[in-house]
Amino acid sequence: MDNSYNEKTKQYKLQFSPNTYLGEDDFLVTSCNDTAYNIIKMWPYWPHFAINIYGPKSSGKTHLAHIWAERVQKSLPRPIDIPFIEAPHINMKNVNKLAHENKYLVIENMTAEINEEAFFHLYNFFNIPEHFILFTSELPLTKLPIKLPDLHSRLKAIPGIEILQPDDIMLTALIAKLFNDRQIIISQDILDYILNHTERSFDFVRRLVAEIDDISWTYGRAVTISIVKEAFNTLSKNKQLELFI
Repeated sequence: MDNSYNEKTKQYKLQFSPNTYLGEDDFLVTSCNDTAYNIIKMWPYWPHFAINIYGPKSSGKTHLAHIWAERVQKSLPRPIDIPFIEAPHINMKNVNKLAHENKYLVIENMTAEINEEAFFHLYNFFNIPEHFILFTSELPLTKLPIKLPDLHSRLKAIPGIEILQPDDIMLTALIAKLFNDRQIIISQDILDYILNHTERSFDFVRRLVAEIDDISWTYGRAVTISIVKEAFNTLSKNKQLELFI
């Protein structure tokens, strides 16, 4: 990095979150996620009352869930709130209320850390006409180490649709979108450099763009290849440190 990047040139970054657009027009569709996108478009003609969309961290599962929720709302006489619930938050104290007050649910981040008895009851409550659940997870539900046999068999019946790691078409569009969400304009040279050096994963690209933005703000400079290189180095050092934790 240029030696002119010193303490005197640094500036404080205002704390704000980048705009995250979760509409259907903002969802990037390529071969890595088109099957998951198409199952959302198939609703309400799903093969099962519940669907599981699974895939890597930051791969757009929540975005798809918002698209589904918006489609459901548009199909109803009047809009309703469709709850988005973290799977570990469902328990025997709230499952009855949750089931009786809702016909549509998004349950996110399904892991082994769930209340299995509560989910067994939730499944049975929703397994009736005109009730739907969209599950999201990093692993397919069939791979979760569920101990309750009855719940395990029910989760196996839920179709799982995988989102794959991004191809080059997705990476190109995703990088451009992430910078655009932060109102940052980059050159084709910078985009090409990132594409040639980045890990092929949604999560890494998101962290990389955030790191580039932070460094750019810190030094009060537009994004350059030097700043991109520094961001790569920072993430590489962080990854090495994580190995020793």
